[in-house]
Amino acid sequence: MCNSIEFATFPHFFSDTLRFYRHTNVVYLNTVVGNTEQFIKRNFRVRVITNTVLPGAYEYDLALIENDRFLLSNVDLRRIQQLADVMDFDASQSEAVKRNGVMLPSGFCEYEREIKKLPVFDRTRYHRATLHYFLWHLAKYYLINSGPNDRGLRLSEAVRFYLREIKRPFRSNREVNESYQRIDRETLENIAARVLIVDVPPAQGYGALPPFIQVREVLVNEQFSLPGILPSGYFFGSHFDSEDDYIDWMSEFLSHCQHMHLWLLIVRDVAMLKGLGKMLEAMNRRSRSFSHPITEAHSFNYLVSQPA
Repeated sequence: MCNSIEFATFPHFFSDTLRFYRHTNVVYLNTVVGNTEQFIKRNFRVRVITNTVLPGAYEYDLALIENDRFLLSNVDLRRIQQLADVMDFDASQSEAVKRNGVMLPSGFCEYEREIKKLPVFDRTRYHRATLHYFLWHLAKYYLINSGPNDRGLRLSEAVRFYLREIKRPFRSNREVNESYQRIDRETLENIAARVLIVDVPPAQGYGALPPFIQVREVLVNEQFSLPGILPSGYFFGSHFDSEDDYIDWMSEFLSHCQHMHLWLLIVRDVAMLKGLGKMLEAMNRRSRSFSHPITEAHSFNYLVSQPA
C-alpha cells in the first residue's frame, strides 16, 4: 500500500497504464522529493530514467533508483556505529548551529564530517550516495528533535535505528535504471521511452525548499542555493517572467520528447492548466485533465497527453 501523498502524486489511472506497458521505459523529468520515482520502481516492472537539477535529489536517485542493492558491508556498518558511540550526544543539550538555512545540533555536524572521512565514502558514487541517504534521515530526525525541550534519541541510539531502517527501500525491479542531473536535449531525443512524467512547478519557480529538502541539499553541497543552480529561465523550478514565457520554454524543451507516446504532467499551479492544454494542442497532442484532492485545502492536478 502507498501512502496518500504517493497516491496523489501517482494516481491510480496512470498506475493501470504502467501495468499494461510492462518492460517499457519511463522518463521522469524534475524529480525533487523522491517519492514518485521510488514508488514506480517498487511497484512496476519498467525501466525508470530520472532527471533533476538538485544535487541532493540526484544523490537520492543514484542510491535508490540507479542502484539496486544496499552496499554498506557489516564492517562499514560497525564503523559507522562505533563513531556514533564515541561521539554520542544528547540533542537537547547540544548547541544548535545554522547550516545554510537549517538548524542542526553541533554534535550531528561533527559526526557528519567524520562519516565523510571514512574510506567507504569515496569507494564509489553509489556508496557516497547511500551514506548521504543515511545522513539525510538522521538530519531529518534532528530537525524535529533538537530543541532544548525535546527528549529524543541520543546519537548512538538514532544511528542504530536508522542503519536498520534505511536498508528497506533498496531493491531491484530487474531493470537497468538511470539517473541524470541536468539532462540535455540531445540525450532526451536519444532515450527510447514510451512514457514521460513531468513535475511542472509554477512559473514563479521555487521560492524556497522545505527544511527537510533543504537539509538534504546542504548535506551534499554546503554552499547550495536555489538561484545558483536554477538561474532565471533555465529549467523546471526556475523563475520565468511570465506564464507565456514559461510555456514557450516548456514547449521547446518538451519538443525533444515528442517520440515518447504517453505524457503525464503533474501541475502544481491549477491556473496553468488552460495554457498547458493549449500548448499540447499546438504540439499536435490531445490531453485530458484530472484533479485528485488529498486534503480539504489541497489537490493534485494532472494533464495526461498523447499524440492526436
